[in-house]
Amino acid sequence: MPRLVIVILAALLALPATATAAACPGADACPYSAGSVIGNRTGGVLRFPQASAVGPDGSVYVADQYSHAIQVFGPDGKFVREIGGPDELSSAGAVVVGPDNSVYVADGNDRIIRFAADGTVLSEWGGTGSAVQFKFGSGGGNDSGAGGGLAIADGFLFVADTRNDRIVRLGLDGTGATVIVPKGTVKRPQGLAARGGRVVVADDNGHRMVVFDYNGALLTTFGSGPGPNPGQLSYPYDVGIDPLGRVFVADNINHRVVRYGPAPNYTYRGRWGSYGSKLGQLQYPRGLSVDANGNTYVADPGGNRIDVFDVGGAPKGWFGASGRVTGQFIRPLGVAADASGARAVADSVNGRVQLLGGDGAVLAAFGAPAPGPTLLPDPVSVAFDASGMLYVLDQQRSRVLVFDRGGKIIRTIGSRGTKAGQLLAPSAVAVSPQGIVYVADTGNGRIVRYRTSGSHVGSIGRFRSVRGVAVSPDGSRVYATDAGTNRVSVMTANGGDLDELGVRQLRSPAELTLDGAGNVWVADRGNDRVVTFSPDGQILHAFGTRGTGPGQFMEPTGISVACNGLVTVAEADNNRVQQFQFPATGACGSLPAITPPPNPILATQPDPVPPDVYLAPTRTSGILGVRQLPLRVRCDVRCRLTAVVTLTPRGRSKPAVKLSLTPQTLPAGNTVTVRPRLSVAGVRTLARALKGKRALTANVQVTATTTDTPPAVVTKKIQVTG
Repeated sequence: MPRLVIVILAALLALPATATAAACPGADACPYSAGSVIGNRTGGVLRFPQASAVGPDGSVYVADQYSHAIQVFGPDGKFVREIGGPDELSSAGAVVVGPDNSVYVADGNDRIIRFAADGTVLSEWGGTGSAVQFKFGSGGGNDSGAGGGLAIADGFLFVADTRNDRIVRLGLDGTGATVIVPKGTVKRPQGLAARGGRVVVADDNGHRMVVFDYNGALLTTFGSGPGPNPGQLSYPYDVGIDPLGRVFVADNINHRVVRYGPAPNYTYRGRWGSYGSKLGQLQYPRGLSVDANGNTYVADPGGNRIDVFDVGGAPKGWFGASGRVTGQFIRPLGVAADASGARAVADSVNGRVQLLGGDGAVLAAFGAPAPGPTLLPDPVSVAFDASGMLYVLDQQRSRVLVFDRGGKIIRTIGSRGTKAGQLLAPSAVAVSPQGIVYVADTGNGRIVRYRTSGSHVGSIGRFRSVRGVAVSPDGSRVYATDAGTNRVSVMTANGGDLDELGVRQLRSPAELTLDGAGNVWVADRGNDRVVTFSPDGQILHAFGTRGTGPGQFMEPTGISVACNGLVTVAEADNNRVQQFQFPATGACGSLPAITPPPNPILATQPDPVPPDVYLAPTRTSGILGVRQLPLRVRCDVRCRLTAVVTLTPRGRSKPAVKLSLTPQTLPAGNTVTVRPRLSVAGVRTLARALKGKRALTANVQVTATTTDTPPAVVTKKIQVTG
């Protein structure tokens, strides 16, 4: 791994990938003239990397949660291929590579899947009907996270069964499943590592490391917490062991890696990392793996990258591109177009809305990318009013935020609850030309109406699972998708029933929109396609099939039609947006330009802990003869060490002779010997002052500095003889 930072340039990744309309998957006759893709599904773009593993050839395998895949990078940090995908994996929680290059993945669907090196599924176990059933995920499907830990040693596969609070041992073929550590010993175990008859477990909620033998007998514990001090841990998430037995722990909440010595003592040796996005910094590190040379590969979900450190904590670079840069998305859900043709995309997991120009370039982003405080913890739908104000539906807080063209919040609408005017798990928002805001109130089975001022007007409709809402160009009709009945309901503005569209033709429809001619465009999520109905309910065209190629979809959820005929579709599972050129059905107008808001303020973190410095002499006699005072020193973080050493006759303050030491950089946790040197003139000065005596006092002051912590200053008086 070269020392240069390995980064896939975000500017290149953000450019739309143009696709011709030659194939038009799912369409009998191609209805659009051109199409393009905004955002990269995988290809080295990481979206919440959860775990890493090093293969026999030095390749690095990354379990990437929201890509629903294992992304494989070469030893040089370049993307090679992907294993799995949304059809094979929900959320990848852990990964390990076997001696035959088989890839084992802990999946959010509570199973372990074994892949061949080429990505072919070989087997799976642990789900319903298995002798031992795992619990890695939260049961939320492809939009939920996964835990779990995997390790291979001596022909065994060890599993941290996170939500069952236990450790399981299996054969590499999945047979012989045995619970070796039952519930009650560890609390939410995450990562684990095995070597030499020992299994080291990251006891996440116990803030410690626990060591068992291969049969589950408790051997020892080390680390303590929660806390940030040297040797302490706060929610340790993963662990790796190098060939020399040294142990490395991903200390999640402390944003660092902690190193301990080998068995049986596991002595604290050092730490590195601090909160941030610079080289050598981490944001909530999770997965960790170690190669044969002691290099650590740390899954950094906050930075969406893999950070690489040598055994002494020196940063060697990172690889992977972030799914949080502008032009990339993590589960985009809603789309809307304004009267000028600009579009807004609800970038849900990133906690922001991205504003796109007609060419797909990002004009601005409203909201703060997670992690950190954000105005939009869960934006799921967007809409514009006639003046270009942006309405963003925040599902988590059950409210609508109204932004001006510069990203300033003008007002909020709605609150959480079941009463009149309140919202519960709302899914979509639309604004009529008359200035009425319609919200699909999914949890309460209705559509709630507000004025743009925020005052409540009333509610219309009764639905099993309303997922989308749209208004006709003249404001006289309201359209709503019901994923519970698989149809589109057509109502008057006051809720009177008019018609139903798509009966027995749609499956779990999501959002919908209307073009200038009154045609109804539906994101037919369950069928992975787009369907267009004429105003009288006839299907005009349908396009799209399930897949990852141009013109294919995986869970299309949001859709808009711009004044220039540009149709935009947000795909949640492919983490991208596609745009298709159709004939225009209206004329574009002019609106004030969209301008980027000020940069958001990120979360504050606890003050970093200064280095912990060890200092001791290795020789205290014959100092004048050797003209040096050898000292053993150690920093628990990578530090730059300077020292001021003076010698005086014991009991006197003069003469004080200074020893010289060239500043040195110390690896984290390594004990080294430094040798402050005494000049010949200094020896003569002290010899005259001693007058035949030998007793001296060495006054030592050592200062350890780092790039991201306060300095540590250690002083010590050492009695020596000349």
